[in-house]
Amino acid sequence: MRCLSADDLLMAAGGALGIAAPSDVTQLLKPALRRAAYVLAPAARTDLVRFVVEPLAVFGELREATEAALDDLIIYGDILEMRRLSQEAWGTPAEVLRPAPPTFVRRTNGDVIILGVAGDHSSALTPDLEAHLRDDGLVRRLDARGDTGLTEHLKLLGFAQLSEQAWLRTPQQESAATYVARWRASLDAAPVLINAVEDLEILDTARDPRFYAGRWHAPDSKDAVFVARRPQLYGARLWSLVKMQGGRPHRLIDLYADDDRQRPCDIAWRIQAALDALHGTPQRLRARQSASTAWIDIFSPLPAFAERRLALVGKKIAGSKCLYSYEVPTDHLAAETSALAAMMWMTIDKEIE
Repeated sequence: MRCLSADDLLMAAGGALGIAAPSDVTQLLKPALRRAAYVLAPAARTDLVRFVVEPLAVFGELREATEAALDDLIIYGDILEMRRLSQEAWGTPAEVLRPAPPTFVRRTNGDVIILGVAGDHSSALTPDLEAHLRDDGLVRRLDARGDTGLTEHLKLLGFAQLSEQAWLRTPQQESAATYVARWRASLDAAPVLINAVEDLEILDTARDPRFYAGRWHAPDSKDAVFVARRPQLYGARLWSLVKMQGGRPHRLIDLYADDDRQRPCDIAWRIQAALDALHGTPQRLRARQSASTAWIDIFSPLPAFAERRLALVGKKIAGSKCLYSYEVPTDHLAAETSALAAMMWMTIDKEIE
């Protein structure tokens, strides 16, 4: 028996998770979450986070970082968020997490994106291919340029192929008015509420879209349609769409993952973007540019399809006076900001540094 230093413990944990020389404990979070999904699935989000956080508690408080890492894994397709058709046991959550099978996306530029979970292994790749795997913090990539046989090789290894279009799952372009009208029709078809909705929070369209956290509050006297959240007996708060009338909820529908694997929050954030545009205060993004690098500053959370698109060309970084930013090559800035503006009915603020 010997006493391990913090560095020795980090190296040992990294080796067990397939990370040869981790420089920081946060590098272990995604591999650990992939393994947790394999071991526990179908599992509640809280169970996966606890499975990772508790053994690594010696390195400090990691819950927030683990939650963020899990969000990335869900957004980019390593872990799937799925709704139970029926609750298998009383008190189980309506939505559970499962590992995606080993999958690859072959891009038009020759890159291959590796997705999914391979049991206790870091990936389903052979050692020679694993050596060429690059993890950029958001997705894992293989440089496949010039390797014409790689697609068939990966299929023989048990990988399923997913087209770039299917992975991105970009929604059809339509006006904000058309999009909102479809959701209003669903809401109007819901029964009138008889009982009060306890602890309801609404995302207020009248408040500044550049301060996301400050837009949430308890219902007031406004009569309108709002994105909302409300508690449930087990699991995270539900995302909902509510029609307020006379200062109280009049009709309400809960938002659930759809056939395109959009999470409830993805659906809610896009509805909110459309509501903001119709209100005359569209959500904003800030495009900054220097001679060699550009940044896209995000003020309101983006749905997963928008994050996946940005991950193809950029790197997600901490933001300054915004929620977060993407660092992208300058020659991609115009295309990416225009796509976001079209899909989310946003306004672009431009700055030159």
